[in-house]
Amino acid sequence: MIALVRLRLAGFLRIGRALAPVLAGLLALGVLYGGGRAQPAEAYGVSAVVLFPVLAWQTKILLDVEPDVQRRLAQVVLGPVRERVAGVLAAGVAGLGTVAVALVLPWLVGGVTGPVGPGDRSVAAGVALGLWVHLLALPGAVALGALASRAIVALTGYAWGRRTRA
Repeated sequence: MIALVRLRLAGFLRIGRALAPVLAGLLALGVLYGGGRAQPAEAYGVSAVVLFPVLAWQTKILLDVEPDVQRRLAQVVLGPVRERVAGVLAAGVAGLGTVAVALVLPWLVGGVTGPVGPGDRSVAAGVALGLWVHLLALPGAVALGALASRAIVALTGYAWGRRTRA
């Protein structure tokens, strides 16, 4: 299963479909941090909310980039459940990379400041809280992207209660 996760990540990065969500995330974070300096906990909290749809979109693209025949071969070898779990794991790993960029970018563009007043959180506490918030948003975004993907939900009209095959 690890080999399939690596295969999906390599295909996702090699084809170049990873570029669109990364650029959207960088653009959103650039606009967010370009407005002024904020403390880490506040900045990272807003960053996690802004990145949620980007992470879901990245998951959908990662799961849909594999050709159908290749996906069916993986299902024959691993079974349908393990094949889907491998796809969700690959999306989670890709999401962790996006979260790492989101945690480093505000320091590069000067969008984060240290504590100003006596009651403010320390920088270490703010970064830890920001990491926690991003990791809290990641599973929900991956789940939403997986539900939007044709690799996980092969039924059209699933949200409307209809059960017709695609």
